[in-house]
Amino acid sequence: MTNQERAEIFFDQGARIYQELEILLAERRWSLALRRAQEVIEFALKGLLLLMGADYPKSHDPAPAFFQVAPKRGLEIDAAWEREISALSKELAEKRAPAFYGELPVSEEEARRAVEGAARASP
Repeated sequence: MTNQERAEIFFDQGARIYQELEILLAERRWSLALRRAQEVIEFALKGLLLLMGADYPKSHDPAPAFFQVAPKRGLEIDAAWEREISALSKELAEKRAPAFYGELPVSEEEARRAVEGAARASP
């Protein structure tokens, strides 16, 4: 399987998960929405890394790798977007498991911010 094919699978999975987010928000499932938003960001950044011919990290926060590789591949990255996505990816990667297992309460505001960030991180 080529990197292009793998990236397309990642983008497709991210898009499918993103579709679930409106339902999760409507059902007031804040923790699950946060978890799924994190997955969207993870799939998006890892898919982009694959398109650039780079390996993706086997962690839930691929932002450091993405923002290190992208400029080397000639991509110009808006500094504000980089700060936003880096911070959000790190935060959500740390919160995903505790939120999913009910160990960390997630507010509506947090869930909506995560979902909005997922939209901005997606290709």
